[in-house]
Amino acid sequence: MKRFRIFLVVVAVTSFAATHHAAATEPSAGGPGRAALRHTEKQSHEPAARSHSSKAGHRKTEQKLAPIVVTATRIPQPISQIGTTVTVLTKDQIDAQKIQTVGNALSEVPGIVVTQSGSPGSLTEASIRGTTAAETLVMVDGVELNTGSSGSFDLANLTTDGLDRLEVLRGAGGSLYGTQAIGGAINLITQEGEGAPRASFLSEGGNDATERQVSTLAGQQGKLHYSGALQYFSTDGFRAKNDYSDNLAGAGRLDYDLTPDTTIRGFARFYNAEVGLPDLAVAAGSALDPNAHQRNAFMLFNGEIDHRFSDRLVTHVNAWFVRNDVRLNAYPYPGDPSYERDHVPDEMGGTSAQAVYTIAPGWHSVAGFDFRDLRANSLSAFTYPGFPPSNTFFKASQQQYAGYYEQEGSFFKGLILATGGFRVDGNSQFGKEESSSWSVALPLPRYGLTFRGSYAEGFRAPSFDELYFPGYGNPNLTPELSSEYDGGFTEQLTEWGSFTGTYFSRRVHNMIVSVPCRFSSSCPDGALAGNAERVDAQGVELVPSVGPFYGLTLSGYFTYIDETHVSPSLNNRPLRVPKHSAFALLQYVGKGLLRPTDKTTISLGYYYLGSRYDITPLGTIALHHAYNLFDLTTAYDMGASWGSIADEQGFVRMQNLFDRQYSAVFGFPSPPFNFVAGIQVNMM
Repeated sequence: MKRFRIFLVVVAVTSFAATHHAAATEPSAGGPGRAALRHTEKQSHEPAARSHSSKAGHRKTEQKLAPIVVTATRIPQPISQIGTTVTVLTKDQIDAQKIQTVGNALSEVPGIVVTQSGSPGSLTEASIRGTTAAETLVMVDGVELNTGSSGSFDLANLTTDGLDRLEVLRGAGGSLYGTQAIGGAINLITQEGEGAPRASFLSEGGNDATERQVSTLAGQQGKLHYSGALQYFSTDGFRAKNDYSDNLAGAGRLDYDLTPDTTIRGFARFYNAEVGLPDLAVAAGSALDPNAHQRNAFMLFNGEIDHRFSDRLVTHVNAWFVRNDVRLNAYPYPGDPSYERDHVPDEMGGTSAQAVYTIAPGWHSVAGFDFRDLRANSLSAFTYPGFPPSNTFFKASQQQYAGYYEQEGSFFKGLILATGGFRVDGNSQFGKEESSSWSVALPLPRYGLTFRGSYAEGFRAPSFDELYFPGYGNPNLTPELSSEYDGGFTEQLTEWGSFTGTYFSRRVHNMIVSVPCRFSSSCPDGALAGNAERVDAQGVELVPSVGPFYGLTLSGYFTYIDETHVSPSLNNRPLRVPKHSAFALLQYVGKGLLRPTDKTTISLGYYYLGSRYDITPLGTIALHHAYNLFDLTTAYDMGASWGSIADEQGFVRMQNLFDRQYSAVFGFPSPPFNFVAGIQVNMM
């Protein structure tokens, strides 16, 4: 039984990829701009639920303030007052570069390496600071998406449409969010509707029969706030056969102010995607598979209630359900006479409750409870001429529950801002685990300088595939345990820009790795799950930002990671860990090019990923070559309105500008030069 290779080579393999990291007060490397949540000046230091950006009953006096994030401490906090490491990528930054998928957007965030196994629609995973994809938690509005089967989440078909911002917490995630958050957490925040109704339509097309259409609607009607987005994308891909991809995706959010102190919310998100798998049988050295394909159906529903009992006490309760259904079919052809069918439906449901109490200005206590129920059914059928059919099936479930407490305090008139907390996780298979954390921020606004430091513990339970998948799983695996230190500073140079320097050191005991093996009846997937004794890594990240000067801004990051304690054997150590990686964005914003009210935006992005060890299609370990890429986006905004049309914009986007030949994953060539042009119309 060979189960689809695209899953086995990438998901089953521990992709310990090097990443980048940025200071809590840094601007995002995606370009200029800051995220701002809607709060009054009084509310900017008040508690609220983790997954929303407003307070019930306080909408009339709202104003834009300094960047505030919810992922780092589960309550809204000014980013400059957080001792952990957070970056925000805003909707404006995403729109300026016409970024379609969350994976592409995260490539521009310090601290993250995104790995895509071939053309658009193929398996795409993100890792933070050299952790695995299964140690990187992905959330939408606070709802955890990592599946029980793989422990990770495939970002290939998750689009940026309808998002207000992306928040990335590096390190320090395990003590806040439990399993899957050793490396950190990625939280996608859905846009909240407000003000007069407004709509937009985007249409683009390019080479390889690529096309995309996006419609959005947002606004407010009395106490009801609404927003939604619908997108369709398709491409024929760049391979000679069976490289197509299409994706229908949608998202919606409703907020209703039931009373001045109570708000209820509903979130929904879905996608229905299909992708061709020309490299399914690449391990056998056969020709491109002309008909293998994979279907992914995803849906998420989340309901929330926030209630403010007083100016001191705020509560938040939510319940959610996620279904991630993967189906694969591969039929015989001259290059491969076998037949394969896989069906892996993952379902997750849960609830959480949280209370935030303000003891005094600058002093908040946070207490909460999380429950998560994971269920998976894995079915694989495989036949080969001359051999008996192979049918494998396993069914697994797991319940995870946790309680947490966090205390925030301000000392010496805000000179020291400290946070400490602990979390107790229970697991129906692996018992109880305790994790603690602390962080300190020392803002010196007179000098534009902020020092910070943090420590956090975490753990990760093995996924169902790591435990039970036939030919790969190991039921004797033990959970991973981690600890991480982080420290650095940010110097804000007013109009000149900023500079951040960061050092981190992480230790993981019992890290779950894929131990490569030669393909055989006893090792049909090329790897077996195992525990490494101990893996240590330390790194330095530099995050400069300069400008704007005459409309020009230069930003980016550079990361160096050193593995200080790993197995001397390449067959039992983390993979995809480049020592060097970097990103740079040169962006120009100018006005009055053709008419007084127009706006021109030009964004040139540069990506570099150094050489790293990876698992080959034959199950061996080899050094994978470094690569560098350039992307260019140009957008022209006319700045004129006609009737209900508020604005028109034309744009051109070119990816892999110089047509470099490279691959992010062994055995899966990456796309060559891609060109699209389009228009966006905004209506009121």
